[in-house]
Amino acid sequence: MQITFEQIFKHSDILNPLSPTTLLSAGKVGQMTPGKSLLDLGSGKGYPSLLWASAFGVRVKGVDFNQTFVDYANSRAKLLNLSNKAEYLHQDLKDFATASRYDIVAALGLDLNGIYGGRVKALQRFRTMLKSGGVLILAEPIWLRKPVPSDVLEALRIKEDDFVTVPQMRKLIRQLGFEERKHFISSKEDWDLYVRPLYISLQEIIAEEPELTKEAQRFIHGFETEYDAAGKFWNMALWALKQAQEI
Repeated sequence: MQITFEQIFKHSDILNPLSPTTLLSAGKVGQMTPGKSLLDLGSGKGYPSLLWASAFGVRVKGVDFNQTFVDYANSRAKLLNLSNKAEYLHQDLKDFATASRYDIVAALGLDLNGIYGGRVKALQRFRTMLKSGGVLILAEPIWLRKPVPSDVLEALRIKEDDFVTVPQMRKLIRQLGFEERKHFISSKEDWDLYVRPLYISLQEIIAEEPELTKEAQRFIHGFETEYDAAGKFWNMALWALKQAQEI
């Protein structure tokens, strides 16, 4: 037996270290207003985009590979009386294409290498989904400084070129025809709200399925490593980017 993604995030609303405070700030910077269209790529359980639909009145289309999470997001939209503003679809993002263009595209914590073949190709793909002058809300990890110690890379199980620094990201943003409106670096509040429900879920697994204890403890150690390194060597950055011009 293996611990599933659904088990780990059983008690989680947001699947990244991004608090409601940060998400609402991004919505304001992204000029979300009633009637604007928003495409949520990797929508998870739907919490961020449903928060934006409720707070700003945007119309949401969400896409995620996890059927359980898609069903949850649609049920939550119904519970919140937002079914007329939000719809979530089950599809692998590698195969997802759309002829429509949106006022806002959100991509929070996606595996840009695995899905799109890298950061550059991902940003180019997002541009094709945006209306002229549209806004991209992008969240992904960044290095706070380089070079990164080898023990940190080993602990996080990544390579140094998997992430970039803020200056490197800003250069890439300009090269690909975006203008930075603002970026947010995850705070302790963001991280605490992210990791707390994960610990609860994993402790429940240990209590209810003792045969999975070692695997659950490995996950706990991994999340502790991420948490301890955040703010020292790396963190999550949320970018609000406006499409500058067609290229």
